[in-house]
Amino acid sequence: MKILILRSVRNTSFKDPYSISLDVNYANRVIGHLTDKGNYCHACGDKCISCRKAYNLDFSESIAGITSFPSVLPAIIEDQEQYLPDEIPVHDVMIALGVNEEILIAFIEKFPESKGIIIPIERSDWISPHAINKISEICKEKEIEVSFPKPFCSFHPTGGILRKFRECFRIGKPDISFEIKDNIIIDTKVLVSAPCGATYFTARGLKDKAINDNLEFIIDSRLSCFPCTADTAVDREFKDSITHQAVKIQRDILVGLKR
Repeated sequence: MKILILRSVRNTSFKDPYSISLDVNYANRVIGHLTDKGNYCHACGDKCISCRKAYNLDFSESIAGITSFPSVLPAIIEDQEQYLPDEIPVHDVMIALGVNEEILIAFIEKFPESKGIIIPIERSDWISPHAINKISEICKEKEIEVSFPKPFCSFHPTGGILRKFRECFRIGKPDISFEIKDNIIIDTKVLVSAPCGATYFTARGLKDKAINDNLEFIIDSRLSCFPCTADTAVDREFKDSITHQAVKIQRDILVGLKR
């Protein structure tokens, strides 16, 4: 399976008081996880045991291309076409990470070639309800599967190409299996990680803990050491922060104790 990634990258040339600025950190985190950069995770410091190496997480060859757009743009874009490429690589699933919504709509209208599209919402102001509706209409007309997981670690499709994506790249809603002996977690295995890669760090922190320990506190502490990039502002839909939703999702890995 081939994936195309759309992202925003920092630009300093555009200066205008009426501009908008998009986050670039989350895209870097997800791409770093998918390509398994050697220095990707620093959370364990000098206690690192290279736990990620056992999982063969380098999917670089599956990335058909990365298309970048400026992170700082005019508040109103008169001509979206000027930012679009002339062509794109053949791919199966497209992931748009913090891309301007006007450009994103124009991109999908020009290149309705994806079998599936994932548009994670890590910040409440990344994409408007209008843009979500517009993209959903385009995808329905073109028979493209589309998902707007908020946050990305809630991504858990039940079928189609997007389910195959989660199974292939093992990212989405986290899932861990546990090996238990005498009520002690003697080993953990990450089946699916949060797209930021935090689940591997969390899994290591649960090893050698008793099942009656305060495991939720351990999970929360690990996520604090592997900083969540989701928005901390109150989201209107959740009446809570997207970061807090990510914390709750991370705690859900404990259901693996019951399997």
